[in-house]
Amino acid sequence: MKKNTKRLVIIIIVFICIIAGIRAIRENMTPAIGMLEIDGPILGSLDYLEVIKGFEENHRIKAVIVRLNSPGGSVGPSQEVYEALLGLKKIKPVVASMASISASGAYYIACAADTIYALPGTLTGSIGVILEFIDVSDGLGKLGVSAYSITGGTLKDAGTPFRQMSQKERQYFEALAKDVHEQFMEAVSVNRGLSGEEIEEYADGRVYTGRQALAIGLIDKLGGLNEAIEDARVRAGLEEKPRIIRPKKPGGILEDLRRLVQTYMPIQIRSNSGTLSGGYLRLEYSIK
Repeated sequence: MKKNTKRLVIIIIVFICIIAGIRAIRENMTPAIGMLEIDGPILGSLDYLEVIKGFEENHRIKAVIVRLNSPGGSVGPSQEVYEALLGLKKIKPVVASMASISASGAYYIACAADTIYALPGTLTGSIGVILEFIDVSDGLGKLGVSAYSITGGTLKDAGTPFRQMSQKERQYFEALAKDVHEQFMEAVSVNRGLSGEEIEEYADGRVYTGRQALAIGLIDKLGGLNEAIEDARVRAGLEEKPRIIRPKKPGGILEDLRRLVQTYMPIQIRSNSGTLSGGYLRLEYSIK
């Protein structure tokens, strides 16, 4: 009796494994759409670049959705992801889907897509650049504290908080911000088909709702993730409903806690990659 029971259990387990294997094979044979999720401040690019490369090499993935929910971030990472998506777009359709916010560096990234979707109330745009400095010299002076720098170049300590900024330093930083701002505007102009004059009118750092952005040509269509997926399906020439591949986010529970703290933190936080702001209240494309 016991032997028969063991045999029955083994048969059931084998049967379940076979069914699961068939299902997995069927799913793997079904054409897919990859989803790159950019959530929170953009402080680095390596994880995103790795996902994009994987989507490019996976022949089962026929199109890619870039799901954006970010207030922006640092210049370099935003440009790296933008360039990687431009390369991917030469091989597979790329569709951008904006959630509650996709501004500044996140909007820069969205410009690489074939089509940009936003919700009517999405906050987007914020085409601008910011550099921030503080001056604590007066406060330190009242405390009787002095700070000095010895440099091998006149601008090496430019932006130090321990003294007032000179006119030469201000002009230096203004030139940096202007150059990066021009790069941003050029990317928008080329990908959105807008003239330089139009871009200058819209690129003063202001934020637009999705409906406003549609009216001035910063996005293509109003719609949510479902509409973006359908667009990607059609662009990829898929007749059946595709499966969606979403790479596992790195970091686990600690990363989730970090993002949660950033979202509700009422004060600014310093990090190696730049300045994080209180939640999504600030839209940032930072040179720092």
